[in-house]
Amino acid sequence: MKIIVVSDSHGNYSLLNEIYLKHFDASIFYHLGDSQLPEYMLHSYCGVKGNCDFIDLPTTRDIEIEGYKIHLEHGNNFHFQVNPEKYIENLECDIFLFGHTHKKLATKIKNTFVFNPGSLTRPRDGEKGSYLILEINKNEEIKYKFVEIDLNN
Repeated sequence: MKIIVVSDSHGNYSLLNEIYLKHFDASIFYHLGDSQLPEYMLHSYCGVKGNCDFIDLPTTRDIEIEGYKIHLEHGNNFHFQVNPEKYIENLECDIFLFGHTHKKLATKIKNTFVFNPGSLTRPRDGEKGSYLILEINKNEEIKYKFVEIDLNN
């Protein structure tokens, strides 16, 4: 199953739409907050609320796909920021997805895969925006790939 994960698009609807159209074969699209768009413009994305959002979305979501428990949040949660390892461990999820830092991350904390897709429009880890493609299938290894976007074109 192909999953597209974006975060921190900060009002750029055309880029979200471009990613959606480019990956029409994906099963689901997640937005990890700070879209700064009205909810109707996020119709293609299952999202959570970021610290810069004023829309009525949940601050976290827990979803099960292909036998994997996936946790989504923006990443500005106080408990996560104080002690991320303990926070993630207490969630007992297989995949933890967050944004907020505007920096790409792929790591593992104990048995949990932890991913941050970076920021689509305001990266803090280079010149290019980014998003994440996850490939998950039951009883198979989780595969991931960061896709970078040249923001100067």
